[in-house]
Amino acid sequence: METILVPPLLCSSRVYEPVLDAVWAHGAVTIADTLHDDTIAAMAARLLRGAPARFALLGTSMGGYVALEVVRQAPERVSGLALVSTSARADSADQLAARRRQSEMVEQGRFDALVDAAYPAVVAERNESAPGLLGAWRAMAAAVGPEGFLRQQAATMARSDSCDLLAGITCPTVVVHGAQDRLIPVAAGEEIAAAVPGATLRLVADAGHFLLLEQPEAAEAIVDEFLRGLG
Repeated sequence: METILVPPLLCSSRVYEPVLDAVWAHGAVTIADTLHDDTIAAMAARLLRGAPARFALLGTSMGGYVALEVVRQAPERVSGLALVSTSARADSADQLAARRRQSEMVEQGRFDALVDAAYPAVVAERNESAPGLLGAWRAMAAAVGPEGFLRQQAATMARSDSCDLLAGITCPTVVVHGAQDRLIPVAAGEEIAAAVPGATLRLVADAGHFLLLEQPEAAEAIVDEFLRGLG
C-alpha cells in the first residue's frame, strides 16, 4: 500500500519525519508537491496524476485541504484518509484579512519576520520555548521560500468549503487534532469527525497545530495504528 503525505502551508517534507518510519513500514511513501500550484484543486490534480490507482492519504493543515479536494476529485482512489490539524471550512472574512496582511509582509520583503510572527500560533503555549521547534519551523519555511508561500497562501485563501463533502466520504477516516491548537480550533476537527461516517477522532494532549513535531511519539503511534487497520 502506498501512502501519500501532503505537507502544511510553509512546511517542507521535514514535517513528516516523526512518522516517516511508521508509514514506510506499511509500504511506499510519497510526499506531495504543494510548492508549484496556486490553487488547492491544482495541487490535488497534480497529486492524482502521479499517484497509483489506490493509496492512503494523510494531509496536515493546508495538506488536509488538499486531501479533501483529492477525495472530491477521485473518491474511489483513496483507501484511507487521515486529516491532521485541519478544517473543512473555507476561511472567514477575518481569516482572509489576516492572510492578506501576511502576504503583504512577504511582498514587502519581510518573509523572515512573517515566519517568526506566525510561530506562536503554530504550537501550544506550553511548547513555545521547547528546544528545536522554532528552528525546525524556520528551516521548513526557508525551504518553501517567499514565492512558494505566496502561491500556497493564494491557494488556501481561494479554497472551496468542503463541509458538503464530508457525509459522502466512505473510506476509513481518522481525524487528529492537537488539544491546544491555537490556529485551527479543536472544534474544527470535531466537526469533521462528527460528519464523516465512521470517522475516529484522536486528540493529542499537550500539542498545538504543530502536533507532529510537538508530540512525535503520540503522532507516530496514531499513524501506525491507522495504517495497520487499513492493511
